[in-house]
Amino acid sequence: MREPRNPFRLRAAEQIDSEMAFLRLFGPGMLDVLQSNEIWTRPQIIRSAAGGGKTSLLKLLTPGSLLTLHANRGNDEVKELYHRAEEMETLAESGPRVLGVFLSSTRNYASLEDLDFEPARKDRLFFGLMSARIALASLRSCLLLRRLSYPKDLGRIKLRDEKEFLPAGTGSLDGRALHEWATRQEATVCDALDSFDPGDEESLPGQDTLTAIELLEPGNLLVDETPVAERSVLLLDDIHLLTRSQRNLLLRALGQLRSGVACWVAERFEALAVDELLGSGLYLGRDYEVIAIEHYWRTKRKRFENLALNVGDRRARASTEVEISTLDSCLEGSLDSVEWQEKFQSILGDIEQRVRVQTGGQTRFADWLSHEDLTNGTTRDRAIGWRTLEILIERDRRRSQGAFDFTLPADELEEKTDSQIRAAAELFLALEYKLPYYFGPSRLASLASSNMEQFLWLAGDEFEEVVSAVITRRAPNLNASRQDHITRSASNTLWQEISRRVRTGDLVYRFLEAIAGFCRHMTYMPNAPYDPGVTGIAISMTDRSQLVDSDYLKRRPDHAQLADILASAIGSNLLEPTLDYKCKGAMWMVLNLNRLLCPRFSLPLQYGGFKEKTLDELHAWLVSGFKPPLKSGVLL
Repeated sequence: MREPRNPFRLRAAEQIDSEMAFLRLFGPGMLDVLQSNEIWTRPQIIRSAAGGGKTSLLKLLTPGSLLTLHANRGNDEVKELYHRAEEMETLAESGPRVLGVFLSSTRNYASLEDLDFEPARKDRLFFGLMSARIALASLRSCLLLRRLSYPKDLGRIKLRDEKEFLPAGTGSLDGRALHEWATRQEATVCDALDSFDPGDEESLPGQDTLTAIELLEPGNLLVDETPVAERSVLLLDDIHLLTRSQRNLLLRALGQLRSGVACWVAERFEALAVDELLGSGLYLGRDYEVIAIEHYWRTKRKRFENLALNVGDRRARASTEVEISTLDSCLEGSLDSVEWQEKFQSILGDIEQRVRVQTGGQTRFADWLSHEDLTNGTTRDRAIGWRTLEILIERDRRRSQGAFDFTLPADELEEKTDSQIRAAAELFLALEYKLPYYFGPSRLASLASSNMEQFLWLAGDEFEEVVSAVITRRAPNLNASRQDHITRSASNTLWQEISRRVRTGDLVYRFLEAIAGFCRHMTYMPNAPYDPGVTGIAISMTDRSQLVDSDYLKRRPDHAQLADILASAIGSNLLEPTLDYKCKGAMWMVLNLNRLLCPRFSLPLQYGGFKEKTLDELHAWLVSGFKPPLKSGVLL
């Protein structure tokens, strides 16, 4: 495939039609989410919001990807990925060690629910249809892994022994007979779905469980009398497209199977029930293990930043229009240039004069006003230092009203000044003087909210301008102001899409807007009490328990509505949940805004700033929005 001028626009793995292109764009760091030692022995349920990277993980194990990776193992572009695949025991110097059988859930399974049959019969039809398709996908994958032709070489596939799910009279235990059986079974069920009169339900094929998975037991499928691979893995994608009952039926069946076959199952968070979404998103049990992709990256934010920027570099290098080795080389990452220093010179004079007027005639702050940090460093550093001092003076005044005007020692200023309050000062300056804030590679990665598709969307908007600059013979650099503008536009777009793309979108929009308005109000209080700012709210774990208690929700329909809205926002990656957060001697469920929602309200991107709320307060926001106090002194 010839990559487009802007490879960031290739969002989904399915859109990349060349195996080598897919491998070049795949960030090896994505494999970090596979932490378990039991990825080959226990079903893995891989969950994320749309664009989290689920399908890419599954596609990496398909025959085409493994063969291409092995054939190009000496290529610098994929060498790291090859070594990671070796560590996972999917590849060896001799070739692929795993037979990956990929099956999407996009094809008419949900339509089975429309048949006028008993539920038990529908379940049997579901298993029957899925078993037929597993069989067909297994045969195709076997031939692909051995570089043979499908369906021409089906006769070279043999089954080691008989399978109970194959009816009597199927014929010899070879690929052709299995293919004939599976094709006939699939066609029979699909014909019934397409017919106004499906006929006698007892005449339709079906099974009691997912028995076709037995085909993938180690050593069972032979090609030219030798096992096709050391192990097999069934890769089921998009099971959120199944009906709720089908999904639950499938997960139970996979958990109960003891076949020795690895199963990786991918689904979006939107498939989960309210109690699951308001839970931890993680489950480690006897039967299967859940990998919640965004949750994993939220506990390792620096790793996600490294992964995102690595993927960004790979995409930038793949462009047909520009020759760029790294994405960050195109993005201005600081405001220390001569141009910006001149602007900060004016800002510095303004703030210094303002602070001196505020403290005129007071000896209390004399040593602070002459501190060396206010005269050293770049003009920008000094401007931030003076704005930090202004915040500290406001804090002291609120705390010490009526106190004697004793001079505060200079070392006390040093003790009170840390990275958090300086970050708040930087944010205040950006708002007051319309300075760019959302710029640079690190903040670009933070704005992704641990979701790769969100990163590619925003990075793609920025890279498009880089390409345009090259075409018009300008330097391939994007200054801080332009990055900030693009980010704020993307934030507005995300807000606008909530009503259209999210379940109960209008209510979710209103609720999130209330949270964001509250966060802005708390962030821009003159004394910055929650430096560098507030970007979320929290409910007690006791309240969270009530939101997943069906009996309680029946008694409190208002809280049931709130639970549904919270679940919808979490499932769409618009709120980032953290459970069991210890603060003020209690345990909390913290709900942070998706980082790309923050720019519209000029909120910071750091985590840690949140405010506790009751369920009644949050439901009031859901109904009426957030209304700030009339006299708050907030810098708006």
